[in-house]
Amino acid sequence: MNANPLTRKCSATRAVMLAGLIAFLALSGCRDDAPSSAVVDANQPEPTAAASTNRIDIPPSVRQNLGITFVKAEQRAVRSMIRLPGQFEFRPEARREYNAMLPGRVRLAVEQFQTVSTGDLLFELDSPEWHRVQSKLADAFKTCFCCLPELDAARAAKTENEAQIEFLKQRIERLTEAGSRDVELEAELSKLRTKAPRLDAEVRAKKADMQSALLAYDVLLGEAQSLTGVQREQLEQLLEPKEDRSLERLLEQKEGQPLATPYWSTVDHIVVRADTAGVINQVGVTNQGWAETGDLIVETIDPTALRFHADALQTDITLFKDGQSGRIVPPLGGSINLQDTIGGRIDVGFQAHPEERTMPIYLVPERLPRWAKAGVTAYLEVGVDGGEEPVLAIPEAAVVRDGLDKVFFRRDPNDPDKVIRVVADLGVTDDRWVEVKSGVRPDDEIVLGGVYPLMLASSSTGEMQQGGHFHADGTFHASDEH
Repeated sequence: MNANPLTRKCSATRAVMLAGLIAFLALSGCRDDAPSSAVVDANQPEPTAAASTNRIDIPPSVRQNLGITFVKAEQRAVRSMIRLPGQFEFRPEARREYNAMLPGRVRLAVEQFQTVSTGDLLFELDSPEWHRVQSKLADAFKTCFCCLPELDAARAAKTENEAQIEFLKQRIERLTEAGSRDVELEAELSKLRTKAPRLDAEVRAKKADMQSALLAYDVLLGEAQSLTGVQREQLEQLLEPKEDRSLERLLEQKEGQPLATPYWSTVDHIVVRADTAGVINQVGVTNQGWAETGDLIVETIDPTALRFHADALQTDITLFKDGQSGRIVPPLGGSINLQDTIGGRIDVGFQAHPEERTMPIYLVPERLPRWAKAGVTAYLEVGVDGGEEPVLAIPEAAVVRDGLDKVFFRRDPNDPDKVIRVVADLGVTDDRWVEVKSGVRPDDEIVLGGVYPLMLASSSTGEMQQGGHFHADGTFHASDEH
């Protein structure tokens, strides 16, 4: 069925207008240098018409107006490449939550989206419950100190009794050797010997009391460590007493010296600091607000702890295995460079989705470009046939159809302001990259954005040589040449 003549006329008009636009932009810089008047020499021979060429001028102004972008041809596996859509997501260890360990008033030291380093102050918690824990610690601390002198007293009584028994025993032995006897001394010795088991029991009881007091104190120190995040060794460290405390002047440990002060008694607020570096993602309370036990106060996220998650069909489960090489490629279009890819090793998930008939594939990237953010969609490419030889390929989006031919445009290596129209000699494709059998060398720049205006302009000018193809060096061979 023939097309409408009016439609053909409009299409041709649009093509001519695009060609005129490119010619106008390419020649606009030359008009300023042209002389306002010219003298024609009658003896000067008439210039010949310009020879047809497969090159198109694309000065910077044309590239900017038409949105022309380039991508390099590269060696890659095409036939065995499987491409899976997916997105970046945070790894489980990227999130860190800081909750209220006790009810109390919160004083925030950070704001949302603020960057923090390891050890930075996040918030302080003023909790009445913490002061009750301190009171229990004080009682246990007092019990330990009271048990110690009681144990010393019991040991001293036992030692004194043993010394008296030994003294009386030696005296009675001397009297016996002298042929005399003292009944009162023997009665006193018997009384002391009867008293010895009771003194031994008192020493053991005081030891048990001491061990129980130390155990209770140790348990409370562990609770204080969990609540404050301060190490046990620092909590039980004894500090020099402050002279301005009148009560401590009255409590003398020995030789007129005041009692030392444990570190836990000086902690008025529970201080919470960042365990790892990150960004404040969420703040659960207002500053100076009240929080209950377990309430979320601050959540931090490490923006670099990312992985890529894609889903593969269950029918392809035998094609993937842990440790295979994979590559994350950005989506087409936009400002992201198509060749800004990310390599890594894949991990196959251990649980498939029964309803969607898919299985998860994960890849932890070796590096993170600027465009890699949580939630950004991209593609995961996995070569399932490691024995395939790489071929020279270009993006399939760079190839357009012009009539019966498929063409692409290669940047002139000798003049970056020109492109060469090449009739495509293509091979296998994976619907994103296509093999090019001729006309391109590795690292040649191929037009990706703005390829359609170039195709329309070159097709409508009538200057392109027909019935042939161009080699990588830019030479043209007609269809009848070999």
